[in-house]
Amino acid sequence: MVSRWWEERSAPQRFDLYTRGTLYSMLAAEPLVALLIASSSEDLGSAAEIAVFVALAAAHAGIGVVVLRGGLAWYLGRGAWPFRWTVALLAVTVCAAAAAVAAFGWAAPPEPGVVSGAVATQFAVIMLSGFTVGALAPRLDSPRLTLLALLFGTVIAGIGYVSDWPRPSALGTGFAAVFAYLGGWSAFRASVWMLGIVWELDRSRQVQADLAVAEERLRFARDLHDILGRNLSVIAVKSELAAALSRRGRDEAGDEMMAVRDIAQESLREVREVVRGYREVDLTTELAGARSVLRSAGVATRVVGEVSALPPDVQAVLGWVAREGTTNVLRHSSASTCVITVARSDGGVTLTMENDGARESSGGSGSGSGLSGLAERLSELGGSLTAGRIGGDRFRLSAQVPSEVAS
Repeated sequence: MVSRWWEERSAPQRFDLYTRGTLYSMLAAEPLVALLIASSSEDLGSAAEIAVFVALAAAHAGIGVVVLRGGLAWYLGRGAWPFRWTVALLAVTVCAAAAAVAAFGWAAPPEPGVVSGAVATQFAVIMLSGFTVGALAPRLDSPRLTLLALLFGTVIAGIGYVSDWPRPSALGTGFAAVFAYLGGWSAFRASVWMLGIVWELDRSRQVQADLAVAEERLRFARDLHDILGRNLSVIAVKSELAAALSRRGRDEAGDEMMAVRDIAQESLREVREVVRGYREVDLTTELAGARSVLRSAGVATRVVGEVSALPPDVQAVLGWVAREGTTNVLRHSSASTCVITVARSDGGVTLTMENDGARESSGGSGSGSGLSGLAERLSELGGSLTAGRIGGDRFRLSAQVPSEVAS
C-alpha cells in the first residue's frame, strides 16, 4: 500500500516528501540531543530542573517543525509566514536556555577532561541556537546573516567574560555558537533552496509544454485569419455594392451577388484545405515535433527507425499515436527519458513509445478517450494498440499495423 502510494507521486513530489521528512526528523531529534547533554554532565541539577529542560527542548522541536513547515510554504509561494509561531519559537528558545543554565549552571569549567554543568550549558545553548536558525532557514536569506551570527557569538562570549570563565573557554563558547548558527542555517537552507529549484523546474516544464500547444494553436489561427480576413472583406464590399445596385434597380446587382457566392465558395474550399492539412498527420513531422517538445520539457528523447517508406495512411495513423503518446508523457508522467522506435518486420510495422517516471494513475490501454480513439483508428487498418506499465515506473505504448497495409 505504501509502495503504491509512493509510486503515484511525481518526482518533484517525492523529492518534496524526502526533503521535508529529513528536515522534520532533524528537528525532532532535539529532545534526544537534550537528553544526551544532560546525561553527559557530571554536575546535574535536580530531576525537576532536568525534566523542565528536556520538556522545553521537546516543545522547542515541535514548534520548530511548525515554523519550518509554514516557512517552506512561504518560500514556495503557497502561504504566509507563520509570525506568531516564530515569536513562540524565540520565546521557548530563551526559556530553554534559561532552564539549561538553571539545571547545569554557568560556573567556570573545571580542569580539562571533565564535562561540567557549565560545559553542558554551552552545548545546550549551541544546540538551541542551531535548531532555531534551522527552523527559520527559509526566511534567513539576508546578507546580514553573518553579522547576526557574529553578534550572537560575541554576546555568548561576553557572558563568559563577565563570569569567572577563563578567556579561552569564553572565546571557544562564542566561536561554537557562531558555528552552530551558521551550520544550522546552511544545513537547512541548502535543502530549502534545492526544494525551491525542483518545484521551479517542474513549473517550467509544464509551461514549456503549454507553450508548445499554444504555438500550434496560434499557427492554425494565423492561417485561418490569412485566408478568411481578405475574402470576408471582399464579400462585405461586394455585398454593399450589390445592395446599392439593387436599390437603384440595376441588373448588375445580380452579377455582384454571384461574385459574392463564388468568393464564399472559394473561402470554404480554402478553409477545408487548411483543416485537412491540420488533420493530415505526417509521421516524420510528428516524430520530430515529439522529440522537440519532449526535449524542451526536460525529457531526454531518442527516435529510432526509418519511416520514409511507409504508405501515407500508415504514417497518418502512427503520427496520431506519436502525438497522443507525447501528450500522455507530458501530462501523466514525470519522465526523464523516452525512446520512440519504429520497427518493420514480416508482421507489419510497429511504433513503440517507452518512458520512465510513469505514475500509477497513468492507466492502461482502456483508460482515457485519447487511447480509445487511437485504438479505433488502428482497427480501421486492422492494427492494434497496447499500453501499460512494464515494470517499475516504466510505461510502454505500442501500435502495430499489419504487413498487408504497411507494404
